[in-house]
Amino acid sequence: MANTPIIAFDYDMSPYGYKTRTLLACSNIPFQRSLQPMVIPRPILQSLSITYRRVPLLAMGKDVYCDSSLIVSTLQEKFNILPTSPADRAYEAFGNALFESVLSVIPSAMLTPDAIKDRITIFQILKHPDYPSLRPSGLAEVRAKFHIIETEFLAGPRQYIGGDSFALSDLHAGFAVGFALKVQGLIHEPGFGQSDFPRMYEWIAKWPKAEFTEVSPEEVHEAIGNAAYSAQEIGVDSKDPLGIAKGTEVSVESADADPGAHPQKGKLIGLNGKEVVLQLENDVRLHFPRVGYVVKES
Repeated sequence: MANTPIIAFDYDMSPYGYKTRTLLACSNIPFQRSLQPMVIPRPILQSLSITYRRVPLLAMGKDVYCDSSLIVSTLQEKFNILPTSPADRAYEAFGNALFESVLSVIPSAMLTPDAIKDRITIFQILKHPDYPSLRPSGLAEVRAKFHIIETEFLAGPRQYIGGDSFALSDLHAGFAVGFALKVQGLIHEPGFGQSDFPRMYEWIAKWPKAEFTEVSPEEVHEAIGNAAYSAQEIGVDSKDPLGIAKGTEVSVESADADPGAHPQKGKLIGLNGKEVVLQLENDVRLHFPRVGYVVKES
C-alpha cells in the first residue's frame, strides 16, 4: 500500500464519514484525512475537478470512490476487513433508514439560513413547509428504531449483533446512532438516555476508534497526482440498460438530489452492475455505485 495513498475526504460530524473511518480503523491500514468544510464550496475537491456534492469520498491512489456504500463494499472486497453475513444488506438498509429518521429532528439552532441553503438540494425533507412540526414524530421514530437495536439486534448475552466480535452488520446498523445522540443532541432528550438503552450505549462505546493524520491540500495534490491507479479497469457492459458507449461524456447525479444541482461530468470508462467509473481531464477516476445515481450523456 506504500505506493497507493489512502485519503478520506470528510469532516468530524459526518455520520457516513464516521462509518468509513471506522471500517478503516478495523483494517489497520494507515490512511490520511483531508478535512472538508461542512458546507460547500470545498476548494480542494473543486481543484481536483470533483463537483459531486456529498462526502465522504475515499481516494485510493488515483481512484476516488464516492458514496459510503461503494467505499465500504470496495474496502471489504479488497481487504476482507470485517466478518460478513447474508443479512448485511438488510442491516445496511436499517442504518440508512435510521439516518433518514434523524434528519427530521435537527435542532432549530443548527438550521441556520446558510445550513439550509447548503443542504436543501440533497435533503428533500428540509423543503417541508413546517419542518419544526416534524420533530415530535421524528423523535418517536428514532426512539422506535433504537428500541429495535436494543431489544432485537442486541438481544441476549452477545456483545455485538453477530456475536462477540465487531462485524459488518454492526457498522451498517449503528453508524448513525452516535450522530443522533451527540450531534443532534438526543442524548439530552427524555427517553433517550443510557438507562433507556443500556445495551445500545455499551455497544457503541466499544466501537473501534480511527487514528489518522490530517493532510494539506498541497499534499493531497501531490499524493494523488503522483499515484498509480489502484483499481483494475472493468470495461463497459454492452448489455447495460443505459446503452452508453465507452468514452462518451456523461454526467452523474444523486437520484434524490435536485436535478442539475450538483452534476459530476467526465468520460465514461467503466460500467457494470456494481459501479460507474468516470475519468476526469486530470486523469483522476471517480467511482459511483449504480444504486441511487442517475447517469446521462452530457
